[in-house]
Amino acid sequence: MIGAYSGDALWVIALTIMFAASRHAWARTEGRTHVRFLGAETPRAIALWLLPAASFAASLWLALQARGAQGDGAFILFGVRAISASLLALLHLRWLAEALKP
Repeated sequence: MIGAYSGDALWVIALTIMFAASRHAWARTEGRTHVRFLGAETPRAIALWLLPAASFAASLWLALQARGAQGDGAFILFGVRAISASLLALLHLRWLAEALKP
């Protein structure tokens, strides 16, 4: 059970970073309707909020899975949650850096 709560804490930290960065990028891109996202010009809302919203949905699914996991499965699921939270946060920050280039 401690692994489930620790995984929740890691996801809260990752999602906080992602949503705070998106809010900052939203303010910095005021007046622009499109920003660079994955090599193309994309509407600002999609580019800045797609990954945090999808990550939130993934975190909910993983949290539900963690509540039912026991034994070795719980430990493996904690590892999956820890790695996925950090990697998605880093990916989002990288995409935001690209979107904020003039």
